[in-house]
Amino acid sequence: MTLPTQPNRSLRGDAASALNEDLAWNARLAARLLTAALDQGLKASGLTSTQFGLMCLIASSPDDTVGGLAARGGLNQSTMSRNIDALSRAGLVEVATVNQDRRRRAMWLTEAGLMRLNDAMPLWRSAQQALAARLKPQLAQHLSGVKQVLAPGPAA
Repeated sequence: MTLPTQPNRSLRGDAASALNEDLAWNARLAARLLTAALDQGLKASGLTSTQFGLMCLIASSPDDTVGGLAARGGLNQSTMSRNIDALSRAGLVEVATVNQDRRRRAMWLTEAGLMRLNDAMPLWRSAQQALAARLKPQLAQHLSGVKQVLAPGPAA
């Protein structure tokens, strides 16, 4: 039986360097840490940071269709639909078919969704301020600006 061999030291070092330098890898890790902190801060509201963000997106968006929300949120329509359907099942979002085009769906927050978002807002602010305090002010501002630099279209 032949045992698998470990990569040579040069490849191991190159791989470690790549992980340290890889912007996408580090952004994903940072996003997970930020999400976990915000999830913890929002726990009492019963919302995750993802749900909170999607509800803010729905509440603030001039285009209430799945496609419009997906474009503004940087998601594909399938992912947005799954997230919206979960909020709808929870009674926080109402979804309706657009009369002119039965393939399009429009959505808005229900009264329960509006109340939940309103109740969660101070929890989010507190968690957001705690995170911002842990980061250097320049880093927090830089993180906020990254999406504007990399976004393919108009700023969301």
